[in-house]
Amino acid sequence: MRRPSLRMAKVLVVAPYVPFPARHGGAIRSRVLLDALRQDHEVTLAAAVADEAARAALAALATKAGIAVLALPAATAPRASLLRKLDCWLSGTSELAARRWDLAAAQTMVERCGADHDLRVADSSWSLPVLDGAADVVFLHNLENGMFAREDHARRGLAERVTRRMEARGLRNLERQAVLDARLTITVSEHDRDLALALAPCARVEVVPNSVDLDALPLLPLADPAAAPRLLFVGSLDYPPNLEAVTELCERHVPALRAAFPASTVRLVGKDPDGHGARFRGVPGVEVVGPVDDLVPHYRDTHAVYLPIRSGGGTRIKILEAWALGVPVLSTAVGAEGLPADDAHVARFETPEQGVAALRGLLVGDRAAVMRQSSRRLVEQSFSHAAAIARLRGLLGAIAT
Repeated sequence: MRRPSLRMAKVLVVAPYVPFPARHGGAIRSRVLLDALRQDHEVTLAAAVADEAARAALAALATKAGIAVLALPAATAPRASLLRKLDCWLSGTSELAARRWDLAAAQTMVERCGADHDLRVADSSWSLPVLDGAADVVFLHNLENGMFAREDHARRGLAERVTRRMEARGLRNLERQAVLDARLTITVSEHDRDLALALAPCARVEVVPNSVDLDALPLLPLADPAAAPRLLFVGSLDYPPNLEAVTELCERHVPALRAAFPASTVRLVGKDPDGHGARFRGVPGVEVVGPVDDLVPHYRDTHAVYLPIRSGGGTRIKILEAWALGVPVLSTAVGAEGLPADDAHVARFETPEQGVAALRGLLVGDRAAVMRQSSRRLVEQSFSHAAAIARLRGLLGAIAT
């Protein structure tokens, strides 16, 4: 039986990586969660740590956020063999989820934390294996099973299609059981809430939208429509949906854009620990920047954010950032999925030719100015960190008492 909560509940949050510095969507979501919890409760973050850089980042986060931390051993072995994959798939489990954690991670957490917590929070689906079904709150950054089950077969080989189908099955089992067992599940959009309730119709599922720090994102002036078009893609290239999008952008869209606008450029900004961006260096019209501490200078004088995204899930913080800064967004339907975006907020495209037409539409008339004002207003009303933290504090405070 759970012991009664004290005035400040003791909360254990388990994360599959160290969310510091908060330079990508997952880390930003995790930091908002921690910022909400630490205002009312005693918080311990147990995060997977694979090397000394991650260990140093965890220590820095503890100091900055004023929380206790625990380093859990992350898996460092090579990718699993085919036999290991088959063993997981035949048992209906996700090999990708299991792969993230060293076998000693759960034991380390038990030895260091014991059972002395009022609330155990799984920060994303990837944290569930180490908690072994003991999460009171599940914070779903994405419905991972839906990402792997997405119908985009025409773009994938047979082996990849089989892998994704089996992983979707294993992740569905993992997420379904977690949502059933949890006292509260939190998703980032109504779309994801519907997916979670489809897994467990009787579960309690609430929405806390992704958010951005408006104080750090000033409304920028529009880029000069007479200047050569400058486009921007922001995203970590170690995240497969981003790498797929950038590959399509450079191979298919940039040639079409350069044919229509010969001096146009596309800038790629974001974390790239595996060096994937090297293959795009030298492509005419492509600038590979890599990770940066401050995104705002790269949005300045940008005519539009350009997102040929075909996979992934949740809602894109990169779109919220662009909206807050007043930079127009051009995106596929999948890229803008889960956001309340109409033509006043997103110019949609699916093909390179449609992308060219969408960009051309921004460079004439007042379309860009309308998008700039309406998008900033939407973020101020619905997607600020302050609003997300207030919502989380209310939901988690009720669960913790």
